[in-house]
Amino acid sequence: MNKLPKQLHLNVQLDDAISLDKFIDCSSTEDFLKILKNSTSDQSISNFYIIWGDTGRGKSYVMQGLHRKYIEDSKTTFHFSFKDKRVNSPEILMNLASLEALFIEDYELMEDSEDWEKAMFNLINECYMSGTRIYLSSTKVTKDLRIRLTDLASRLSSFTAIEIPEITEEEKIEALIQSSKRKGFVLDEKTVKYIVSYTSRNLSDLLKLLNELDSFSLQKKKKISPSLVREMVSAK
Repeated sequence: MNKLPKQLHLNVQLDDAISLDKFIDCSSTEDFLKILKNSTSDQSISNFYIIWGDTGRGKSYVMQGLHRKYIEDSKTTFHFSFKDKRVNSPEILMNLASLEALFIEDYELMEDSEDWEKAMFNLINECYMSGTRIYLSSTKVTKDLRIRLTDLASRLSSFTAIEIPEITEEEKIEALIQSSKRKGFVLDEKTVKYIVSYTSRNLSDLLKLLNELDSFSLQKKKKISPSLVREMVSAK
């Protein structure tokens, strides 16, 4: 009897609706998505990646999408965010090198913490030996992180850095329209422009809102429109 794969999510709740295939696919993200998808294969150019970009570009969505791909491939995984490092101990980073893929979000929040730096350095060394793949996400590229431990800074400099590209308003509008079609409903341009202008400009939030809007429309038995978007947002 096969043993079920082990997934440790800790303080990150995975969203079943998130997938790399649902991330905005446009001219700005074409190369980015190609590199990401390649990183999950056995032919990956590296085992160590840092995905970075300004707030609102969709880092959390991408990390969850990557994690979802590994789960679908029955890989053993771990997912953690440094947003909650105050309620966790660096010891949670111990004994993880036996897993196949680790996803650690908001890495820039680890700055100025010697205990966490030591734990990360030990973890990376163990993963170099075991072949475990590591994905970090951060608002900063590696060279701009304040790292006290010189050996850790050296290790991080060897990570393959992938910047999430900035997406234009026009690309967001077109991508949301195409995404709604894949889900089986059609958003008119007026509604999409309202969503982009009056809800969130955060890419992850926009993609999640699309899923919520579909469910809310079915629940209310109403056609999706700017007024339905307002109703859903006000009901939260």
